[in-house]
Amino acid sequence: MNKLKISAVLVATLAVTGCSGFFVGKTNAPTPTPISENTNKNLVRTSWSVSGLGNSDETSLRFNVAHSGNTLYVANANGSVSSVDATSGKKGWATKVDELYTGTATNGNLVFVGTKTGELVALSSANGSKVWSTKLYGAPTTTPVIAGSRVIIRTMGGAVETFDAQTGEKSWAYMVQVPEVSLRGGAAPVVVGQNLLVPTDLGLIGYLNAETGAVIWGQKVSNPRGGTEMARLADIDAEPVIDNNVAYVPVARTGVAAVSLQNARKLWETKSGVYSGLTVDASRLYVAYDNGNIGALSKRDGKVEWESNALFARHLTRPVLINERIVVGDNEGYVHVLDKNSGQLLGSTKVGKSGFMPDVLTLAGSAVFQDHSGNVYRISI
Repeated sequence: MNKLKISAVLVATLAVTGCSGFFVGKTNAPTPTPISENTNKNLVRTSWSVSGLGNSDETSLRFNVAHSGNTLYVANANGSVSSVDATSGKKGWATKVDELYTGTATNGNLVFVGTKTGELVALSSANGSKVWSTKLYGAPTTTPVIAGSRVIIRTMGGAVETFDAQTGEKSWAYMVQVPEVSLRGGAAPVVVGQNLLVPTDLGLIGYLNAETGAVIWGQKVSNPRGGTEMARLADIDAEPVIDNNVAYVPVARTGVAAVSLQNARKLWETKSGVYSGLTVDASRLYVAYDNGNIGALSKRDGKVEWESNALFARHLTRPVLINERIVVGDNEGYVHVLDKNSGQLLGSTKVGKSGFMPDVLTLAGSAVFQDHSGNVYRISI
């Protein structure tokens, strides 16, 4: 069993903007597959949309939407943080902090965001007023996560820091080795009961006690080879999914690895990179590959059950399951629906005013998408 290497590292990290389709500006990326005139364009219904929540046009970072009860909390790169009624889409409070590198997390009473200047900020969920803020070991790379009475965040300098959610008092912190070159952003830690699964930019995952920070085990899930630093990128940028005591870890360049949480044993791995993320049901993983294809993998052994190129190069969001169908957005503002058993494209509907952020929130048989122009949409099928 491998021990996760945890140490203070004083090495500058070159953060490469984006990955896959979430670059901003001109690229030499392949031409996206066009939407066929014969595609069903009415399968997706927009329950509501809300605009004027800020702007994230010039970012390739991940800005996920948090929710508690009937309220959504939305952040944008320009520092805007807002509350939205999840049923009606009506805007609630709005506030402004420093430019942001993360989306929102909430414990119901407070809303947490991480700023470009390296601060963790806690806002009142009732009115958006600042409750506390604290300095971090560098700019955050991930959205904060809530673990019981603590809030946890990763930074570009390799720190995993934990704070008392109500007061901002520091609890424990680890400095994890970082590579010289990595993709900007990263996957947030995942709370698993009393423990914490921590992805890193070196293709490592660490399993820690969330209360004390003690390391339970570490495992290498990616070991790319190549003649350049870019070829050897091992970033884990999408959140691992936990199911039946197995962690399914999407690695940006090299694919998905299945790891037992019980003993750190790697059960299987695939070879096609995943940036935006994956979702699971009882028997399969549904994966958005970095080339825009969608695939279904067996949870048992990782074998490909089907792969669709119908959305090739459309730079997809994390796929989610709604009413037993796969729903995924793209960087032109379309929402697509696919049959989960065959991968057949069932419909494509123009929803967003611009391309969508990589992360998607599922909510009571619907999905919430955020686009780069600061608009949020709740859709159903």
